[in-house]
Amino acid sequence: MPEKLLDGTFKNLSLAPNIARALDTLGFLKPTEIQSKAIPMLLTSKKVDFHGQAQTGTGKTLAFGIPLIQTIEESNHTTQALIVAPTRELVVQICQSLKSVAQYMNISIESVYGGVSMEDQIRALRKGAHIIVGTPGRLNDHLRRKTLNLGTLKTLVLDEADIMLDMGFKEEVDEILKHASNDRQIWLFSATVKQGIHDIMKRHMKNPVSVRVSQQNVGTSNTSQFFSVVPMRDRIAALSRFIDSVPEFYGFIFCQTKILTAEVAEHLMRRGYKANALHGDMSQVQRNRVIKRFKQKEFTILVATDVAARGIDVSDTTHVINYSLPDDQESYVHRVGRTGRAGKEGVAITFVNHSDVRRIASLQRMFKLTINPLDVPTADTIAQVRIKQATDYLAATIAHQENATLYHAQLKTLASTYSQAELAHVVASFLDEKFLGYINSDQEIKFASANQPSQNYSSDSSRENSGLQEIYLNVGSDDGLSQQDVIDFLKKSSTIQENQCEKVKVIKRRTFIVIPTELVSAVKSALQGQTLGGRKVRVDLTHDDLGSSQGGDNRRRSDSFGGNRRGGDRRQGGSSNGKRRSNSKREYSY
Repeated sequence: MPEKLLDGTFKNLSLAPNIARALDTLGFLKPTEIQSKAIPMLLTSKKVDFHGQAQTGTGKTLAFGIPLIQTIEESNHTTQALIVAPTRELVVQICQSLKSVAQYMNISIESVYGGVSMEDQIRALRKGAHIIVGTPGRLNDHLRRKTLNLGTLKTLVLDEADIMLDMGFKEEVDEILKHASNDRQIWLFSATVKQGIHDIMKRHMKNPVSVRVSQQNVGTSNTSQFFSVVPMRDRIAALSRFIDSVPEFYGFIFCQTKILTAEVAEHLMRRGYKANALHGDMSQVQRNRVIKRFKQKEFTILVATDVAARGIDVSDTTHVINYSLPDDQESYVHRVGRTGRAGKEGVAITFVNHSDVRRIASLQRMFKLTINPLDVPTADTIAQVRIKQATDYLAATIAHQENATLYHAQLKTLASTYSQAELAHVVASFLDEKFLGYINSDQEIKFASANQPSQNYSSDSSRENSGLQEIYLNVGSDDGLSQQDVIDFLKKSSTIQENQCEKVKVIKRRTFIVIPTELVSAVKSALQGQTLGGRKVRVDLTHDDLGSSQGGDNRRRSDSFGGNRRGGDRRQGGSSNGKRRSNSKREYSY
């Protein structure tokens, strides 16, 4: 949603009365920087090819959405505009935003994405839609079926185009461009300007006009940012302590790979937290269910990959925790922008190894950020938080029961049966078990100070001090392979040792392997074309492909990492039914 950042109002942008009325109804008074720069250019009567460089959270949806809606001919029911976005969630979000702006106009807007009924989409497209918003994969499905005609297209919007290219959608985007009317204009939006973006601008856009939003503090002005030096082996324990130190914790845990996402979520659920995972190997039905439950706070911790979380708009999250630094700097800003929204304060914490500290310094320089060192909360700190919760719980229980007749009868019976000392012992034992007992499992771990990290960690294995990459093979258990078969195959290749494999996961038609990034090239070269399970091996990097045509097809099976797990009850002291208490205060200084 637009933030009230700049001087001037939407009234100064020569908007149609019905659009101005909708913005006023929605409470949008002042445009953001990208909106102020883009809308006047895109509202000109001339056809214009446009490139806007802006991060997530800058209001770019309405930057192209407002002029797009204003230029639609309502009486002409052909498809006049197409918006292509990388993920289903972003497609849905764009549709909702555009429909809100067009609420007083007779404009039809349809969404097209994988994982849902193709037949329903075909029926909707046959009725006609002024604006279509879709993912590259499913749009190409409709083009192949000839159920989508782009011959009347006036405007093609490529939103988060750099992400689409990173996800491997270059061919799909090229195909869409090929089917679009020759007379169309292109509005291109991206957070970065990599070679692929340059290629699109050079090959498909005529004299493009470019604007850029300042990167300084984009999406992070209300978010306090920290980093903690934590070796990989202790990150679950550190994560638990940070969550335990904030009784009202509600946020995202970002992981690099699908495997790690599922495993971190599973570890948290085993510890009793209300957590769930979101990644590309889940069906669309599962994904929708998880997102809905997270927004309704049925669980309060969502462990996700970068791509999986795109397009999810949750305004009141308190925290983002990066289980590790993302591969590129722009993704860091995207992650952090998930909290501190709608004028609320947020906290972002990033786990790093020693070798990552210099990358933190680079982030600070590039985006003009302040990322302070932060120690992992001690077991004593967590104990104090839990003792306060126990005290609050006891007080609330007593207050709730004071007027209950049955309560007084039970109290009278207990008082006549047990001594005060015995009753006090029972209450203390109950509170200890409910609030403090589970802390003991991690209390022996001594975490390094973020300001003066322990030198003992400097000798950790290379996999803890370097990046990890998930790759996959096109063979799996359906080919008669077990995890040990794959490990033996890897060792036989003589490019990698067993202890360098962070994880090997075999599912029906795929095998996922997490290895140090610096070994990826050698492993791919050694394994490509070899025979395993009677099939020629193909090795690829894992991309969290959420915008492809089929939500649960053979390429992305939903049974791989337990994507349908239900989040267990997070330990919420002060409530026997797992609901969150609103009177808890933060007990830490960051």
